[in-house]
Amino acid sequence: MKLYIDSEFKCHTEPGEGLVEVETTAFDGRCKAFIEGCRFVPQGQTWTREDGVAFSGEMLSMWRDYDYLAAAQAGYEEVAAELQDMQEALNLLGVDANGEMV
Repeated sequence: MKLYIDSEFKCHTEPGEGLVEVETTAFDGRCKAFIEGCRFVPQGQTWTREDGVAFSGEMLSMWRDYDYLAAAQAGYEEVAAELQDMQEALNLLGVDANGEMV
């Protein structure tokens, strides 16, 4: 997937001024809120924390509260499962998402 990182290696899901596009599979299956609560350092790059500790890529860490990110991801997965169940029910009935027979 494509994501966009700022100068502090914080992740964004939409392109924007000053953001660098990165391609990675590290966030496959993750919701927008989870992704945007993380920091991603690509292979070959280094992020230095305020206390001087350096982290070389490829590295993924959370900069937002873990409980918040876990709750956002759990909600996303619950909705995704419900949508999958609904799609399977429509398929079983031979109906598409618009109510038309297939």
